[in-house]
Amino acid sequence: MSSEKTIEDEDTFKILIATDIHLGYLEKDAIRGQDTYNTLNEILDCAKKNKVDFILLGGDLFHENKPSRRCLHSSISMLRKYCMG
Repeated sequence: MSSEKTIEDEDTFKILIATDIHLGYLEKDAIRGQDTYNTLNEILDCAKKNKVDFILLGGDLFHENKPSRRCLHSSISMLRKYCMG
């Protein structure tokens, strides 16, 4: 398969779909506290490496309806890193 772009490739979107990340779940747990943040980081890294056009986040992004400051700060930092350069 050729690595050159074809006309069909120009009309195609790459979409990464992830659901129910639940950022902040067990964030105070010494062992599992980073799990959800690592998951979001892995999703964003995968999207970047695969040159994804869109990321569709279905379900719950945050575990709590009022996320902690740490949770908000971590998620905003990751989104800035991967989405804004």
